[in-house]
Amino acid sequence: MFRLLRQSFVSLLVSVVVGCIVIAFLNQSLNPRFYRNNVANVDMKQINTIKSRANDVIVDKKGKDLYDKVRILCWVMTTPANHETKALAVKETWGPRCNVLLFMSSANDTKLPAIGLPVGEGREELWGKTREAFRYVWERYQDEVDWFFKADDDTYVIVENLRYFLSGFNTLKPSYFGNKFKTLVDNGFISGGAGYALSKEATRRFVTIGYHNESLCRKDHGGAEDVEMGYCMQNLNVSAMDTRDSQGKARFFTFAAESHYFPGEIYSGDYWYWDYMYYPPTQGRNCCSDSTISFHYIDQRTMYILDLFFYQIRPFGLVDNRPAIPEPPPDVNLTAPRWFAPPMPTTSPPPKTIPTSTKSTTTLKPNTTTSQTTLKPSITSKTSAPGITKKVEAQKIVASNNTTKNTNTTKKN
Repeated sequence: MFRLLRQSFVSLLVSVVVGCIVIAFLNQSLNPRFYRNNVANVDMKQINTIKSRANDVIVDKKGKDLYDKVRILCWVMTTPANHETKALAVKETWGPRCNVLLFMSSANDTKLPAIGLPVGEGREELWGKTREAFRYVWERYQDEVDWFFKADDDTYVIVENLRYFLSGFNTLKPSYFGNKFKTLVDNGFISGGAGYALSKEATRRFVTIGYHNESLCRKDHGGAEDVEMGYCMQNLNVSAMDTRDSQGKARFFTFAAESHYFPGEIYSGDYWYWDYMYYPPTQGRNCCSDSTISFHYIDQRTMYILDLFFYQIRPFGLVDNRPAIPEPPPDVNLTAPRWFAPPMPTTSPPPKTIPTSTKSTTTLKPNTTTSQTTLKPSITSKTSAPGITKKVEAQKIVASNNTTKNTNTTKKN
């Protein structure tokens, strides 16, 4: 009897010890440190899944078809100082939606990765970097892609819309596409910041003919990149095309969206941008095509926000009614006259009057408060850094042209 009681006590004691061990293990499992370590890993997996989904270029059968039929190589101009910031933002947002994505720098970077070209850094080296980059991509990818697109590391690109737009053109014809300017180059040139796409034939002519011929394309690394490309394309009989949609709304934008939505007053001589525009600008709700392709001067944080709105937030019930092939731009044959902004008024316009009765009238004065505070941070503000840089750059180009008339005369002829 005593032995039986002792065995029962031992069994009970063992059960209690085992139970305590189990409870301690469960408490440890629910410990905040355990929770953080494990749930954080789950959250990271979800973040990576979302990022992968955002980078997925194939949204439906039409997108899949275009991805295979309109193959685009995107090369992004960057600098070693931006490899882990701006360039990384491109890599984690719109860049992977290109068929081929390459970063062109002055130093190799296996982590990004970036290709180190035999050029220096600085604005005075941008043309040289562009020359070497197009030569690099042509020699290695000419049989793998149809279009060659250049962008800056602060350019945001909706690649699906770029692919959709280019699907209406033949890459075997000598042409290039972007935001078209009318100054400096007789036939006009494409702004560099918003990005530009060269057809396969345009790229072939540039690399195999222009690259080696100083009378056609500038051979040193100096000069403004987009202007020198304009001279080169003109001398190679490559057309700078109209990229607006059929309603005349722009697709490529030299500035961020808010600057084009709220441009303020538009007058000749008021700001360099209005004097450069080849086609009339649009603003407000009509500023941008529903197949907009790019914006420039996009900082690293805004790059991710734009990607969030374009690829992760989707209003329910929206239907894409765009035709399978985009309608041609208004000036597809390049016969439209160049647009010129109206001159700035020398005097204030007279106040408008609206009769309110037969006995009195109410005078409506211009809303001076609104006109003075109109949002124009990048386009009309004289203190805007991008604007000053571009204007000074243009003045330097003109001065350079005046001191090297023989070289420029050769280029234009």
